[in-house]
Amino acid sequence: MTESDMEDGRTARERMRAERDAAARRARLRKRGLITATVVTAAALVTAYFTTRAPEDEAAGKPLIVPANTAGQDRTWVAYGKSDARNTLTVRTALDCPACQKAEEALGPAMRALADQGTYRIEYQVTPAPDGDTSKASRHAINALAAAANADAGKFTRYLSLLLAEDTRSFSDDGLLKLAEKTEGLRSPAFDKAVRERTCLPWVDKVTGAAPPSSAGRPDLPTIELDGTRLSLHEPGR
Repeated sequence: MTESDMEDGRTARERMRAERDAAARRARLRKRGLITATVVTAAALVTAYFTTRAPEDEAAGKPLIVPANTAGQDRTWVAYGKSDARNTLTVRTALDCPACQKAEEALGPAMRALADQGTYRIEYQVTPAPDGDTSKASRHAINALAAAANADAGKFTRYLSLLLAEDTRSFSDDGLLKLAEKTEGLRSPAFDKAVRERTCLPWVDKVTGAAPPSSAGRPDLPTIELDGTRLSLHEPGR
């Protein structure tokens, strides 16, 4: 065997060794990538589990705290006005509901002015959405409304008016607290704690369960009734 043949043999062996090393590196990288992908997928599944669990899970273990200024047999309504008023105006409304916002803008101040005069007492029931959807953001907003009702019925109505005009995407804790700053005297350590700790979520679930279903599968909000007689509104739910 010539020296040239020996050199060619060494070169071939080195090339084969290099190819084996490269293949081994590729195998290690594939394995590492598979492990990383598995970890990422597992993390995504865990995140999805905790973000898509049933809404009532957030309220699990919390005591039922019924806000002050509530009315009705199950106290799922928030009352505004004089307790000795002879008549009752019931208002069912919902967040993320354009028709509810329009009704509040057009009728809200006048209705409350009559309540202040003693013509009737207003009882409000607020649900997360006109179609019955119970997103976390909407439930957190109603929890904040419960905290407002617990502080003062007038502050509740002013805060409600603000929330009806907002998109549910703004209903983070910070967003809800920032909106509360627009209602004079609402922000307090107790209010902030109730918002951040979701103190009234069991009550929110009770309110949601008490709300009547939509008719024929379509939104049926807002509704206003005077002593049980429904008043006509233009195109409810639109």
